[in-house]
Amino acid sequence: MAKIVNIPWSNVNCEGDIVNTLIWNRWLLRVLGIWPLVYPNTTKIEKIIAMFSFVLCWIVLSLFLVLTSIYTFSERSIMREKMKMLGPLGYVFFSMLKYFFLVARHKSIRQCVQVLSADWRRVEEDDHREIMMRGAEKGHLLSKFCIAFMYCGGLSYNTIMPFLSQTSEQNVTVRPMAYLGFDILFNLQLMPVYVFAFCLQCVTGIVMFNITTVVCCLAAMFVAHACGQVDIVLARVKSLVKGEKRNRVQFEQCMAIIVQHHVRVLRFSANIEDTLREICLVEFVGTTLIMCLIEYSLITEWNNSDSIAILTYFFLFVSFAFNIFMFCHIGELLTEQCIKVGYTSYKIEWYELPGKAALDLMFMITMSRHPVQITAGKLISLSFTNFGNVLKTSVAYMNLIRTAL
Repeated sequence: MAKIVNIPWSNVNCEGDIVNTLIWNRWLLRVLGIWPLVYPNTTKIEKIIAMFSFVLCWIVLSLFLVLTSIYTFSERSIMREKMKMLGPLGYVFFSMLKYFFLVARHKSIRQCVQVLSADWRRVEEDDHREIMMRGAEKGHLLSKFCIAFMYCGGLSYNTIMPFLSQTSEQNVTVRPMAYLGFDILFNLQLMPVYVFAFCLQCVTGIVMFNITTVVCCLAAMFVAHACGQVDIVLARVKSLVKGEKRNRVQFEQCMAIIVQHHVRVLRFSANIEDTLREICLVEFVGTTLIMCLIEYSLITEWNNSDSIAILTYFFLFVSFAFNIFMFCHIGELLTEQCIKVGYTSYKIEWYELPGKAALDLMFMITMSRHPVQITAGKLISLSFTNFGNVLKTSVAYMNLIRTAL
């Protein structure tokens, strides 16, 4: 294959494009104090603030986990309250696991961000930049949906339901709280203490929502960028038989650029799968169990005829279901894009290419037969089929709980 001829080109808008692509993840990761770990070009003040945020997030999560665990597994609570608190307890536990893997995988995330930034800086044509811009907008759209659903469902559970839902006579808490067990440490009868404890619960909820949304936003951003790079590869393949006629040397130069670009996309996609593998496994297992408990609480509140609690739990269930749907949609999108390379390579008028040059396309067609798949711990592939399996599994576990209780 001929030596690649580098085209001198500089994307003058590259820095602005990079900032625009990373915008949602930048704000979410800053709240969690992880941004300096994945993007080293930060100031000392930003690093100090990030360290403070990191310590604060772990303190509020640990405090929440300890207090709710003591209340749930002690004799202070009745069975109905235990079942009510298993959902939030499991959510904070799985959120801390995802938080841990985000920190543990910060080098892989940083590597993906560096590849993304390098791709923006090496854009060679305006049409290719437009393709990447469309991919970035697609990632922003997926991120906005994830943030909207998770925050609306979570904040309604934290703020609306405690004040508007019906209160049981057996409830010993005078002042409404979304999560039980904070009376172990705080005297909720005092208004200033109650306001502080309620705000602490809201802060803890925001931290947990940020952890959930940042994982989805990272996956959306990386996969949308990879799909944009695949679209550029497809555009290059289609241009082989269009426009001006090329001799064999010119064709080999173009083919070398295409193969090099395709290999770079495949490596980037493999890095995405390696980065999100453990986090997606925690997300799948945790979401399945939490959805099961939400379904049980939904049926319980239906029997109690509590309309506010029913609406809150229903919207919370939709939020978790949509979140896992987003992961499956992202995984399905990347797989379909990788398959398109082989289909497009075969679909073009390859018989008009010079000599045996069309045989070079066989490598790309062969690679597309084994597309990259994002998996949950290399056990479950992120696809629409497994999204249905998650819903069925959560319902099966819910029926098991109803039978046992």
